[in-house]
Amino acid sequence: MLSELIEYHWAENIDDVLLLLGRLDVKTVPLAGGTYLLGLQDDSIEAVVDLRDLELASISEDARGIHIGAMTTLQQMVDEPLLRDFATGLLARSAYASSSSRLIRNSATIGGTIATGGASQADLLTALVALEAEVVVRSGSKSQIDLSGGTYDRPGLALSGVVYKGKQERRIPCQEVAIERRPAELIVEVIVPRPALSSGTSLMRVSRTAADVALLNAAALVEIEDKVYRKVRLALGGASMEPVRLYGVEQLLEGQPIMNPLNSQRLLTTLQEGMTMFRPPADVRASSSYRRVSGMGLAYRALEEAMNVASWRGMVSSERGG
Repeated sequence: MLSELIEYHWAENIDDVLLLLGRLDVKTVPLAGGTYLLGLQDDSIEAVVDLRDLELASISEDARGIHIGAMTTLQQMVDEPLLRDFATGLLARSAYASSSSRLIRNSATIGGTIATGGASQADLLTALVALEAEVVVRSGSKSQIDLSGGTYDRPGLALSGVVYKGKQERRIPCQEVAIERRPAELIVEVIVPRPALSSGTSLMRVSRTAADVALLNAAALVEIEDKVYRKVRLALGGASMEPVRLYGVEQLLEGQPIMNPLNSQRLLTTLQEGMTMFRPPADVRASSSYRRVSGMGLAYRALEEAMNVASWRGMVSSERGG
């Protein structure tokens, strides 16, 4: 519990939240679903800002892709019709896999999951990294300018050091939030680019039981164009570890002609070459060597499924076009 908590704020607009988070004398953190924060042992936190009244729980789409408000719960993502078809359902599946408890999914939010990072133990993080999602963060800003004294026709009083308060917004790749996001920045939205029609995705996980957190998970996205792998994205994550992109594997596959499903050795050779630098962390659940060895097989299965789905969708779309 937060034993040193002295302030509880129920915010009604984002400006109030940014004002409170920007204070230097009182350590203040946002309270979203509370599934992680309320059980945290952190005596340095003195104030929380409840975000439930902010209008940040929405899912919409446009030409660029899907926009998910930071206060959208994981269960809302599971139930949302837009996400069942988007990226062949990867977001909905990973949100469901992130917790076996519907009670948790009804409280945990996508913004809180991203802010918590590896400690959230959510499969959703790995899926967002594979889909190259961007996180929109907002912070309060102050601009200092010097006002001139005006002209003969329009006289004015010269003032120096006038401070204007405003808002500053920027986008951060999902995989870089842990190191790029500043303490006073509030996550307001997640933007997921729309994959091509001829694309396939996959989510694979290894856990002690079906209801347990993933010791290791893998998310893959494959786009095929003219019988060539135009785009390949592969990410591995798991309990107590930040998701990592396997750039080496991606680069070896992109631009290559599609593989024969029966030729498994070619894909295995590519993974062996591209995963030489994969060094996952260890924790009480699994050693680094276990995750490194298991990661090869998990990545293979994830890529194989994504490739097969992409090939099938490519054939269906070409038949409809013809």
